[in-house]
Amino acid sequence: MFMRLLACTGLCLYALGVAAAEGPLLAPTVEYAADRTMESDAGTFTGRVNFTKNKERAEMQMQGMSTITIERRDKQVSWMLMPAQRMYMERSIAEAREQMSDGPPEDVTISEDGKETLEGFETTKYKLLMKDGSAGGFMWFTPEGIAIKMDLLQKQGKKKSRMTITLTNLKIGPQDPTLFEVPAGYNKMPNMGQMFGMPGMPDQ
Repeated sequence: MFMRLLACTGLCLYALGVAAAEGPLLAPTVEYAADRTMESDAGTFTGRVNFTKNKERAEMQMQGMSTITIERRDKQVSWMLMPAQRMYMERSIAEAREQMSDGPPEDVTISEDGKETLEGFETTKYKLLMKDGSAGGFMWFTPEGIAIKMDLLQKQGKKKSRMTITLTNLKIGPQDPTLFEVPAGYNKMPNMGQMFGMPGMPDQ
């Protein structure tokens, strides 16, 4: 259920990105860094996020392991780094979005729901709802387009699961460009086709 909520989060952000291109500006317009806390039935997970134009880095501690995801929209590629193994996986952003979405962005309805102050920032609150009623929630955006909080609920049969994602210690300002590159000395993991000798398999 935790991974399904993550998928819902990815779909909502993707839908908001589409809305930003067509209407209200919801994509970040500034560079920033912040601590991030994710709370769900699976537990509480902490990490850090860095953002600059067309590039995003997210670090997360989960089950004693540290993972880093770098999304390079300028190259249309996503990297998942495993620092303990000094390895990384690579896949296209299109593939990552497909795997993280339960449906197309038009399956989400978005409406403005007032103004609130969070973590010292003035924000606009948005309500999101999957048209089939399977998930929904709220997101709060700063005037710079930063999603400072998400509060999402998903239903699967009679079971409901909730996830909140909150940014704290938000600092707006230039980010180190090296944060958005694969570090030297990391080895690329082979794709599934290479591992099992199957020709024609796409890179992951």
